[in-house]
Amino acid sequence: MLRSAGKNVAVNRSKFIPPKVPLQVIHGRHGNALLLARHRLANQATCFRLVSTATTSATPKQTDSKIPPPNVPTRNTKKIELKPGPVKPTALTLHSIPPQLPSRNATKKPHYHPPCHKHPPKPVETSLSAVALAKQDIASASEHGVLEPPPKDATSFKRFTHQAFQLLKFYFRGLKAINMHRKQVSAIRSRAKSGGTLPSRAELRFINTYTQDVLKLLPFLVIVIIAEELIPFVALYAPRMLPSTCVLPGQRERIASKARNSQLTALFNHRGVFEAICRAGKQSGFVSLNNLGNPGAVCSLLGLASWGPSQLHAWRIRRHLNNISADDAMLRKEGHGRHLTITELKETLLERGMIPVPDRSLAEDLRAQLNWWLDTAEVLPEGSDPVSRRLLMVGLIGSQK
Repeated sequence: MLRSAGKNVAVNRSKFIPPKVPLQVIHGRHGNALLLARHRLANQATCFRLVSTATTSATPKQTDSKIPPPNVPTRNTKKIELKPGPVKPTALTLHSIPPQLPSRNATKKPHYHPPCHKHPPKPVETSLSAVALAKQDIASASEHGVLEPPPKDATSFKRFTHQAFQLLKFYFRGLKAINMHRKQVSAIRSRAKSGGTLPSRAELRFINTYTQDVLKLLPFLVIVIIAEELIPFVALYAPRMLPSTCVLPGQRERIASKARNSQLTALFNHRGVFEAICRAGKQSGFVSLNNLGNPGAVCSLLGLASWGPSQLHAWRIRRHLNNISADDAMLRKEGHGRHLTITELKETLLERGMIPVPDRSLAEDLRAQLNWWLDTAEVLPEGSDPVSRRLLMVGLIGSQK
């Protein structure tokens, strides 16, 4: 019993050792060294215990294999499943970013200003008489397949009667087209009233064209019944009297060319009127319709009729600019004219007094001019309305600044 007690040193009772006690090493039996650690506390005695160490056994125990050695990381025995996972993003460096080529739109400056015309329009001169122009329009319509050409071996009388009959058929088909348009317009309006999709910009313009054709229908019928041969002369001297469905291709081109020439003439002949409009709205950002000195010049630039008193001119300008304001809202809603063709873009610009120039007739240039109008008209200063704001923009276009 004493031998077993000699193997292990019993734990002594707690002894109080005064401070500054040197480190002592006590040797026990079987050569086991016990190190007495000294813990020093300020102004207090240090309490320590003698801890006995047991002799290691030669045969390892079953639990020793489960205890990992110190400072050795434990091995994860969990089975790892190899599955494809998301690629972790790597840090981008300056050399890892591929160089980007400058886009075409970034290098090219946008043309956000109205077109500028440096030369006055050339007067429309033709050596052909009215009868020769009428014959030329009929021949052009026959080439385009609008009218059936006369037989090659027909006499002059048969040729004249054949052309008169073909013109009568053409005008009759035009009147039938107006009736078909009436049904289409009725269907569009019924769809909108029943809670369906609202009319698009193209449908609204179609309704507007149909309304104008209905107003021209009665005087046109009178001319057809009384003297059908006078219709080509009406197309020359009074093209606004013809419905859109009763105009030959040659007549349509000549009417558009004459209208564009009239707008250019007003642009150069009434430059002082448009400069006065710019000066009047320089501070406020808009111009009242009642302050116009020459409303007839504004009508000519916008492609409106310029006959009649100034009160009638003001009424035409107000109605036209209100329609343009509604059309601007539809253009913004449908992507700022992104899907319009070149012909539609030119027509849209001409309605706003902007006559395209030859060196800026590409689709992107025309859309840039339209964007200038839409962006400028969208800003309404205090005290202005859509008509007064757009009237100042017409002055900017006419002043060519």
